[in-house]
Amino acid sequence: MTIYRRGLHIAAIIAGLTTAGTTALAAQGGAQRRRAPVATPAAATPSATSEMAIGLAGGLMKTLVGTWRFEVRFAGNFTGAPDASGTRIFEPLFDDLRLQWTESLDSSTMNARGIVGFDPRTGQFYSTAVQSSGPGVELLTGSLDLAEPVILFVPTAPSGDGDATRRHAESFTLRVIDADHFTWAPLDRGWRAVFTRVR
Repeated sequence: MTIYRRGLHIAAIIAGLTTAGTTALAAQGGAQRRRAPVATPAAATPSATSEMAIGLAGGLMKTLVGTWRFEVRFAGNFTGAPDASGTRIFEPLFDDLRLQWTESLDSSTMNARGIVGFDPRTGQFYSTAVQSSGPGVELLTGSLDLAEPVILFVPTAPSGDGDATRRHAESFTLRVIDADHFTWAPLDRGWRAVFTRVR
């Protein structure tokens, strides 16, 4: 939308310069001309904005449906074997805005389950995860970067000790590369999981 507005702004300037160049201005002895007010493009209504957000979220969720292989590499491991690998399956939960997923690791009996979705009331994404070896549930809320398909997820509750570094490590990005690849990584870049579609 920003690009669209900039395009209109530039077009209006060019049109104004063209008109000014072809007629004499009043200050230069020409006749004074009154222009009709130029209509400015209407701002998007809240319902139009929410419909656009729901459409984008639904498209993103549909992209995730399927079976994915993932490889996890910790910082510094660029060319070696992955530090962990496994399979994650995304399936629709109730509709195309909510998915449930299950995950298993190749080298461990540890499993995980979760939900990722979009809440049209708040315009926010959410993610939950629970691991068979973990002490509790992970609760995150996310916002979509419209410049590229990236969702930034942050913890719903602040860290108990208020440590900004810990909160940074508990925040994640889900970056869609194309229809067959996406990544999941913490903001501190300590590791990265690359998902490749199997089917």
